[in-house]
Amino acid sequence: MKRDTSELDQQWGARLKRARLAAALSQRKLGVGIGLDETAANARINRYETGVHRPDLLTVRNIARELGVPVAYFYAESDELADLIYRHERASTSVRKSIKKLLAEVPGLPEEAPLKHSPSKPRE
Repeated sequence: MKRDTSELDQQWGARLKRARLAAALSQRKLGVGIGLDETAANARINRYETGVHRPDLLTVRNIARELGVPVAYFYAESDELADLIYRHERASTSVRKSIKKLLAEVPGLPEEAPLKHSPSKPRE
């Protein structure tokens, strides 16, 4: 029986496939690179790419490391944001600094601030 896949699972899988192809890796090579058994590697990566299965977070981290992309690339809300994350990761330090400077000039955005869950500064 064929299982229906959600749009989000398909989107996740499409991003995996794009990143894998950009890294010039076969499904088997990626699977083996993240520690999957060689006999099952191709099928498992194929299931991730088609959205039939979604890997757990540890596996996603291994995939991201092997492909040289941030984990956030796979979970971005839109393809546009995923593309920006992907390109940012591959940009040189000088380009990243330029991007940060450009974004700091966007009106109405606060200066960089720690996230609410970030540890606060030590009290004196």
